[in-house]
Amino acid sequence: MSKRAFIKLLAAFAAVVGLVAVGAVAPAQAQAQEQKRSRVGYTQVVVDPAVYSLIAGAGITPAAVGGAKAFAYKGTLAARFPITGYSLRQVRIKHSGGISLTAGDATISLRRFNIDLGRLKVSGKVAGSIGNVGRVDLFKIRRTDRPGLGLVKLTLTATAAGALNSTFGVNAFSAGDTFGYASPRPFGRF
Repeated sequence: MSKRAFIKLLAAFAAVVGLVAVGAVAPAQAQAQEQKRSRVGYTQVVVDPAVYSLIAGAGITPAAVGGAKAFAYKGTLAARFPITGYSLRQVRIKHSGGISLTAGDATISLRRFNIDLGRLKVSGKVAGSIGNVGRVDLFKIRRTDRPGLGLVKLTLTATAAGALNSTFGVNAFSAGDTFGYASPRPFGRF
């Protein structure tokens, strides 16, 4: 599948989410405007098993925050983040909740993720020992190589890798490394 076809597939997915959520007979004008719904499903993120081993081996403890849920999944960790809204115009899916990573006094929290299908990126609000960074691009969305873990692969951006390395005083994370896999479930029960 070409990158262009992949982008069209993701954009179509976002459009279907919006159409079903607002009703297929809603006026075209309403469909083009930003839509907001409370808890319209969730997105599940599964941490790559090698990354989970690295995190656990380094004594870093992950925890769900702000209404997210975390649980063991296929020998690794998964988290579910509630979908709180979407924008058809910007092809974006918004989430609440997040995850924190802590080792001793070092901590980083990643919250309020936005899946931006137009740019094939996931952004989030970052804060912790490194300070309040604000909203930054955390992951690039790629084709999955492990469909049993998620519909798409999430690779670290240079900003995310740098924040993780700075927070925990390591050089373990690099831009382009696989962090995990994501599966939006717009109609799933959270």
